[in-house]
Amino acid sequence: MAFNGKFLYQIIQQANNRGASKQLMLQCAGMSEEELLKEETKLGYEAFNNTFETAYRQCKDPMLGVNITKSMNLNAAGLILQLAQYSNTFKDAMLKACEYSLLGCSSLPMRIEKDEYSYTLIYSFDRSWRAHSELTFRHTLEGSILFLLKEYEALTQNKFSPVKITLDYAPEVGFKKLEKYYKTPVFVRDNRNTVVFRKKDFESPIATADRSLLSHLVQYANDKIFKVQNGKRDSNKVSEIIMQHLPDRVTVEEVATELNISPRTLQRKLKDENTSFRELLEQHTMEFAKSQLRKRRNSLSEIAYLLNYSDLSAFSRAFKNHYGFAPTKAYS
Repeated sequence: MAFNGKFLYQIIQQANNRGASKQLMLQCAGMSEEELLKEETKLGYEAFNNTFETAYRQCKDPMLGVNITKSMNLNAAGLILQLAQYSNTFKDAMLKACEYSLLGCSSLPMRIEKDEYSYTLIYSFDRSWRAHSELTFRHTLEGSILFLLKEYEALTQNKFSPVKITLDYAPEVGFKKLEKYYKTPVFVRDNRNTVVFRKKDFESPIATADRSLLSHLVQYANDKIFKVQNGKRDSNKVSEIIMQHLPDRVTVEEVATELNISPRTLQRKLKDENTSFRELLEQHTMEFAKSQLRKRRNSLSEIAYLLNYSDLSAFSRAFKNHYGFAPTKAYS
């Protein structure tokens, strides 16, 4: 999973305005300003996390992610924003943001669920990234949600508030402060980081829609995605899809469909990398289970149910086979 260099540069600039040392943050990033501003620059989560944590320690701001976003220009989203600006509706813009998440922050992709009256934008995340720095994950998510709400108002030229926002943790600053910025109730819900929109709001037209310009940008985005994907191992692509859907457990057929290949071809490609879909699914499912155990918010039975095991015994056997010790040990 990778972070866009320009995105980190924006964070460094904003944190520097709040008193953090630009030189020290650039040292943590391991790049110069010029390198971060190059179009193709990507960073791993370790460099991103170390840089943000340095900014956080120096700024001493418990709402750093939100406050950075408040001051950040929407153009920081780059090509993703351009695709949104020329889309027909906000819904179309969000579908593009989901489709081309690899060109932005691939560690925090989104997907959309629809019901009769609303749309829910669901944030997935790279679990290795979050495990490395829970603090950076939370601030990035909180800032990303505010950026989304700013983007909606800029694109539709309408003031609005979402139905609700859910986080899978209790925010450091409490709910009331976040609700002030988000203009909507914020709730804790296990394994769900979401923004819920009214159907009519989500389907609002975009004032700057331009089908011709959008067509050119989509072709450009597809070319960039092709280059990114060609340099990525198939097992990494599969892992990303598995992690995006957890705690739901995707099938090999569903993953193959997302990758536009047949299940048989996918299995063959994974075999060439000395792994299999089953191994990858087990690996990420068990990592997810372990992270839930460490949070200590759910019982073992609840985690087993969440991961769709037939009963607690089946989950316990799978966990012990994978890690060599019982889940009760991780829980304690």
